[in-house]
Amino acid sequence: MSIQDYAIQGEAFYLSGIFSSKFQYEIPDYQRPYSWEEEHIKQLFDDLYEFYQRKTDESYFLGSVVVIKQDNKPKADVVDGQQRLTSLTILIAALTHHFSDEDKSEGQEILQQPAKKSQNLTAQPRLTLRQRDKDFFRKYIQELQFDKLNNLNIEHDCKNDAQRNIVKNAKAILKCIENKFNNDSTAVFNFFSFLIQKCCLVIVSTPSQKSAFRIFSVMNNRGLDLLPTDILKADLIGKITDKQDEHTKKWEDLEQELGRNLFNELFAHIRMIELKKKAQKSILEELQELIVPKIPSIPAFIDNELSSYTAAFRALKNSNYQIDQYQVEINEYIKWLNRIGFSEWLPAAILFLHQKPSNEQTLAFFQQFEILSSYLHLSAKDVNKRIERYGLILKELQDNPKACSESLRLSDEEKQSFRKLLDGNIYNEMTAVRRNYIILRLDAMISDGGATYQHKDGLLTIEHVLPQTIVPESQWQQWWSDDKHQLWLHRLANLVPLNKRRNSAASNWEFKVKKEKYFRGNNNVSSYALTTQVLDKEEWTPEIVEERQKELLDCLYKGWML
Repeated sequence: MSIQDYAIQGEAFYLSGIFSSKFQYEIPDYQRPYSWEEEHIKQLFDDLYEFYQRKTDESYFLGSVVVIKQDNKPKADVVDGQQRLTSLTILIAALTHHFSDEDKSEGQEILQQPAKKSQNLTAQPRLTLRQRDKDFFRKYIQELQFDKLNNLNIEHDCKNDAQRNIVKNAKAILKCIENKFNNDSTAVFNFFSFLIQKCCLVIVSTPSQKSAFRIFSVMNNRGLDLLPTDILKADLIGKITDKQDEHTKKWEDLEQELGRNLFNELFAHIRMIELKKKAQKSILEELQELIVPKIPSIPAFIDNELSSYTAAFRALKNSNYQIDQYQVEINEYIKWLNRIGFSEWLPAAILFLHQKPSNEQTLAFFQQFEILSSYLHLSAKDVNKRIERYGLILKELQDNPKACSESLRLSDEEKQSFRKLLDGNIYNEMTAVRRNYIILRLDAMISDGGATYQHKDGLLTIEHVLPQTIVPESQWQQWWSDDKHQLWLHRLANLVPLNKRRNSAASNWEFKVKKEKYFRGNNNVSSYALTTQVLDKEEWTPEIVEERQKELLDCLYKGWML
């Protein structure tokens, strides 16, 4: 390759320039599918709306996009950034849907390049998704057919997860817009104007694929890059006038103890411990502007807080907190916390351990903390609600370290909501991550902590005992009416974990055959307590499933103190 093939250009554009005739984005088929979920796109909307409310003259930076692009040609193959470009397109389309008729053309021009004969431009969407999703995306999003989108059956009309995510996210954004603007088309248009004039992305372009992937690799492999903690270290150590070398070594020892990336992550948790709210700027900026100036003694901070926080963080990440009593029970709770699909719980846990609680306080805290975090996880509370709740716990811990935080406990209303969730259609109302968590957590409760969950290659499937489709004239049809089948199919009692690849051929087998050939393990038993219980049954009738549901819920209600 010549040096020209590695030519790199980087330029910031407002969204009005991002979605213009300068660029014609295409998502290559080798890219992964669109994977943002409702939580991610609602977070994007909330962040943008919060910034809009500030009425500031500053610009809002949305990150970078890496493309393969030749000079003076609009075609741009997206190497990195398709999730943001797709989500921004959904947002702009949903806003345009709410415009008055006279304003709609402005939004449509952001979404689609109009034909311009004088410039040899043909009408086409600004963003073209992968081959399997592009027509779906163009029809419902870029051509603003939201009325039809709202009537889609996600399971039957969407061919894959990407299309399902598109529909769910579009509906979520439509609801956000209605909640914030109450169908006021002028207010919606003003927000749109802010977006395209104040929000910017950096386009990093290069003419060759090899160069583009190298840029992507460098931008996403931070192991050797300059991290915020490197800058912070220079700032803090530079302020020490005595024993500077000693504290430099201590800082570097702590960094080595955790590893560079985890040490960098720790400072995001320290920021939360101190500020107890969502970040308004970059982590580094807030540390430098809001936290460092308030540190009374930097040597003491490194010797005491930073050393203690590092030890606590390491113990939490490794599920290996050393304590005289209840160590097994406490680390079991921490293991389950580490299985939760978010990390906002860590600052409160780090602060709690930093305060050197007694054995009994530690056991009580982590028992309640795991219940609360499981509730926030399984009920899909968004990141803002999680940050708010953990922020309250942080405040209460700092106000009275010896007391068990009131915000740590579920309210009666939350308990009722949690019970209703657990008794619902777990399989089709929860994401795979959440339903896997609840099934494994329940299995651990049933086995009384005796089970371990180290899956080969991370393999875990959740299977229905009663099949989703009942074959005519089968034993299943004799046992199950349509109403009972619909009622119990996706609930806890009918679900079992398996440590093997899904076998679609097994789904409709008769109960006895399914047990013998599919549910048993290599040694003619199952490694899961939930599955073993099913193997002990001779029949799988509505009465048996209903009784099993009561038993499983009682176990969860007792384990989570509901």
